[in-house]
Amino acid sequence: MAPILRMFLQLCAMLAVAASLASCADRPGPNLLHPVTGAAGVGTPVNVLVATTRKRSDTDSLDFTSNRNFGLSYERYTISVPPNHVPGKIEWPSAPPGDPARNFVVLSAGQLDGNGFDKSLFAGKKGGGDVIVFIHGYNTNYQEAVYRVAQLSKDSGFPGAVVAFAWPSMGTLTGYVADREASTYSRDYFEDFLNELARAPGVKRIHIIAHSMGNWLTVETLRQAKMRGNSAFLPKLGEVFLMSPDIDVTVFRTQLDAIGKLNEPITVGVSRDDRALGASQRLAGDVPRVGNVLLEDPKAQAAIKRYGLRVIDMSDSKSIDSLNHSKFVSILPALNEVTRNDAMVARGSAVSRTGVFVVDTAGSILTAPLRLGQAVLGQ
Repeated sequence: MAPILRMFLQLCAMLAVAASLASCADRPGPNLLHPVTGAAGVGTPVNVLVATTRKRSDTDSLDFTSNRNFGLSYERYTISVPPNHVPGKIEWPSAPPGDPARNFVVLSAGQLDGNGFDKSLFAGKKGGGDVIVFIHGYNTNYQEAVYRVAQLSKDSGFPGAVVAFAWPSMGTLTGYVADREASTYSRDYFEDFLNELARAPGVKRIHIIAHSMGNWLTVETLRQAKMRGNSAFLPKLGEVFLMSPDIDVTVFRTQLDAIGKLNEPITVGVSRDDRALGASQRLAGDVPRVGNVLLEDPKAQAAIKRYGLRVIDMSDSKSIDSLNHSKFVSILPALNEVTRNDAMVARGSAVSRTGVFVVDTAGSILTAPLRLGQAVLGQ
């Protein structure tokens, strides 16, 4: 058996075991995208928008498959978050359509064109101007991406628009290589989407939260946009949060060299015990991933300063999965603190900080001790 095939099979086996430990429930199906009648007024409605490079299903107009579409499609959803919601979690129905008193359910859904998408951005929003774009990771199906961005919107309390960019992940454990190609396929479409978003009426700032393999798509898009030099979204780019990045650390250095300085420092979330990235590292010939680097090397202080990075150590924070790969969901308070600090810096009432910040189990940044220096960028 070829070494690369052996490593790939080992990766699949490790992820399969971890997934079985994480949940015994079936993956959510496309029927959970269909609106539930009689659910209005039970939970808290959250409006989310989706831009996707997935191809629409031929048999279900509300479903998007893992096939790649030549172009962008736009959708809108109103999702009800149940009264018993626990921050960080998605209360999935055990069977469709779900109970709005206990589960996330869809209240309404519909297709949009580009103009309709722009008009829907701040509809019903008290806080206009800012947009968060969430980019999901590997092994994520469409409905999981939609529900996750609804959960992030609810738990963050973000007053602006919240958008999911759904690229065509296979949504399977064995689809790792295909997912890498699909994320790369979506680069130009993602840049086009960000440019159109920047031109939409009322949009002042665009913030990005990327997870896992979604970071590859994000960083590659930023790289090509900075090299192009005329992308409309760059002047409006705000926070960039790279959570558990599944990126080769040496490749990341070359990407950052091309990206250069952004409007705000890039924030990277890392964790020593990320089992999913450990498996990815083995598949990649034991080259560390950005999201699972060790945090003890003092030589990296200079590298962090050089690139103006902020690194959040999530090692001691909670995870919603046994892989310890989705800790970003529980550290929204820390991300909000970073955003507030940047806002104060812009007003001249705070000092911008770079380095490593430790997040506690409650998702808050500890002011001390600050563990500076790690191997995120190699030596």
